[in-house]
Amino acid sequence: MARPSGHRSVIAVGGVVRLGEGIVLVRLTYSRHRGKFMFPGGKVDPGESLEAALVREVREEAGIEAEPLGIVAVRHRVDPAELNTFVIFEMRHLSGEPRAVSPEADEVRVFDADDLRRTPKAFVGLVPEIALPVLDGTYTQLARNDDFAPAPYGPDTFRIYGPGGRTLPELERFDQSGLGE
Repeated sequence: MARPSGHRSVIAVGGVVRLGEGIVLVRLTYSRHRGKFMFPGGKVDPGESLEAALVREVREEAGIEAEPLGIVAVRHRVDPAELNTFVIFEMRHLSGEPRAVSPEADEVRVFDADDLRRTPKAFVGLVPEIALPVLDGTYTQLARNDDFAPAPYGPDTFRIYGPGGRTLPELERFDQSGLGE
C-alpha cells in the first residue's frame, strides 16, 4: 500500500537508565504528556545510529553519561500523518548526577519499582509497563551482536540485536552480501 502524501516516519529512542535500585526519568514540559515522567530520549537525527542518538539524548535531557546494554521494548504507532517507532534500551549509568539540563524536561528523578506501582498516573503509561519488568528482572533483552556485519557494512554501520547476542556458526549464516544492491 502506498504511503499517503505528507505522511512521515519518525524513529526515536529512550533509555531505561538504571541507577542504584531505580531508574532515571525526566518530567516532560511538552506534548500531551506534559507534567508526566518519561524515559530520557528523543528523535534519531539523520545519519545517526540508534545508540549514538540514545547516548546524546540521555546526556542532553538528564545530564548523565550512560551506555546502551540492549533493547528491552519497541513501541510502534501509526497515526494519520506519522509512522512513529520508539526503541527503548536498557542502559548502564556511567557518570554524572541526574539533573534537568534541557528545556524539554523540568525535573529529573530516580524512581524505584515501588514508586512506579504506587503512583502510576505520574508517568507516561508505557513507563511502568516497560520499567517494572526491567527493575524486577523478569524481562528479555535483545543484545547487540557485534560479530555479524555483512559486507559491505562494518560494525559502525550495521547493527543486529537478538537473544543474548549469540551468533550462528559461520556456515549457518544467511549470506546477505547481495541484498544491498
